[in-house]
Amino acid sequence: MSVLEAIISGIVQGVTEFLPISSSGHLVILHRLIGLQEPQIVFDIFLHLGTLVAIFIVFWRDIVDIFTTKRMLGVFILLGAVATAFFVVIFGERIEGLFINVRLVGGMLILTGIWLIFGTFIRFGSEGLTGFKAVLIGLAQGIASIPGISRSGATIATALFLGLDVKTAARFSFLLAIPAIIGAFFFKMKDIVSIGINANYFIGLITSCIIGVLSLKLLLRLLYGNKFHIFGFYCIFIGALTLILL
Repeated sequence: MSVLEAIISGIVQGVTEFLPISSSGHLVILHRLIGLQEPQIVFDIFLHLGTLVAIFIVFWRDIVDIFTTKRMLGVFILLGAVATAFFVVIFGERIEGLFINVRLVGGMLILTGIWLIFGTFIRFGSEGLTGFKAVLIGLAQGIASIPGISRSGATIATALFLGLDVKTAARFSFLLAIPAIIGAFFFKMKDIVSIGINANYFIGLITSCIIGVLSLKLLLRLLYGNKFHIFGFYCIFIGALTLILL
């Protein structure tokens, strides 16, 4: 992988990890377009580490609060993380083989679009975060390990559907991503050791972090402005385009 490919991949990851349009799906499409036929699992993990740093930068106050004044939020995040891990442990090996299936990615992008629109306009449940809601959101995050389904989109849309307000849904979604990304890194540690890494991986990491901070702030602004559903129409369009052209 060249420096230019690493930078482009970092930009795509930084934008699509936080905007609810599926980073994994866009990376699969990008890698197909630039001629990378094999799944870039280790490189993609480094890109996710970059966006993990972006979450720490934007939500550092909330992270501190989890260990001080809002410990119950930490319990809910733990419950959600366990639900995510449960799903991934059961289906992880099958899902990993889907990262070369571009047509499936197109279909999952369409599903993501429908999920976003559905979650934006339909409510089922009372306000406030509970353990049961945390588990359901965690399962949504697990399902989003399928390429083409947006992690942020699935978790935020599910949280909104369950009655959470916009700010709580967004905060919980991105804090829930922290244990998921860290867990994926350690789960793939054996692949990192066996395959090895090069300097371009860190270029991708730094790029995804910088772009990730900018895109995360943009998403929060659009989310608070009740424009979340527009990403749903984008996902449906890109998904249909992928099915037709690729």
